Amino acid sequence: MIRLIDPADDRDMRAVFDVGIAAKTFDLPWFSPINFSSWLIQMRTPDPEDAQELYAYFDADGTCLGTNLLFIPLEDNTDKVYSLVDVAPEHRRKGVGSALVEHGLARARALGRTKVFAETLVPGAFDEQHGFVRFARSSGFSQGWDDIARHLALPVPQERLSRLAQSAAVRYVGDYRIETFAGRVPEVHLPGLAELMRLLAVDSPSGDIDFDAEAVSPDRLRRMYDREEEQGRIHLSALAVHDESGAVVAQSDLTMEPPIDFAVQLGTYVHREHRGHRLGMAVKVANLQQLQRDHPGPAFVRTMNAETNVHMVSVNVDLGFEIVETSTEWVMDPTTR
Repeated sequence: MIRLIDPADDRDMRAVFDVGIAAKTFDLPWFSPINFSSWLIQMRTPDPEDAQELYAYFDADGTCLGTNLLFIPLEDNTDKVYSLVDVAPEHRRKGVGSALVEHGLARARALGRTKVFAETLVPGAFDEQHGFVRFARSSGFSQGWDDIARHLALPVPQERLSRLAQSAAVRYVGDYRIETFAGRVPEVHLPGLAELMRLLAVDSPSGDIDFDAEAVSPDRLRRMYDREEEQGRIHLSALAVHDESGAVVAQSDLTMEPPIDFAVQLGTYVHREHRGHRLGMAVKVANLQQLQRDHPGPAFVRTMNAETNVHMVSVNVDLGFEIVETSTEWVMDPTTR
């Protein structure tokens, strides 16, 4: 039986959480689980701009065998649904995953959506024979695009960071300044930061798929900071500010989830009208310097971007990031099923 999970139900949420942790720990060598209390906060305080529907597959004894978390944009990209399926390792190849996928496709059709996205992560390079890839293809998904996951071992030698910071400064000093923040970004910068984050999905390489600008507002950022503070999550930001106009023109974010094993690079983006000044490198280096100065514990930073994003790939290579996994985004029109 597949049924919708009430996020307020502690017992069901614990069962769903345990399946997700078991699946990811089994498959992903670099996976470090979020703690249950933090995950509950995330699931129980969704943004109104994006609905979340969590479904679980139960056997006759009431044991949770698999889950499907649907993200449903409500104010942008309203033709799309994002699906995240997990199946307990000991219950695979028994039809659980297929049933969850079909249920998710039916839900997308009911919502009038024409694109369903799913993601696979495989160690190293894309592998046509990997079980996840074979399952995606057999389920009817088409390959959209690949993102490459890279890790940067910490600490980065200070000499390398200083050298890269200085080489970037030559290109931007006099026109821009770099500011770093722990926790909330000041109110004065929220409108500019929201605009950058709105455009990130539009400019990110995504194969032949077009994306609308995301519904990111200062209020949505405030809600994010509220949620992170409740979770105990650490959020570090670096911004590039245009001296003449005061506009925020580049950003880079790192987050860490207790227990702090590693840091996640959420995104780095430079406004299209302010590129060519090494601002991407500048904000990434500044945030790494802040991280190593104030939080010396993490073993590495994890980032992910499309291999076709040549500029950001070169920034990551210069910093010392190394490839560990390939993330493939798969897409299907559910109305064709």
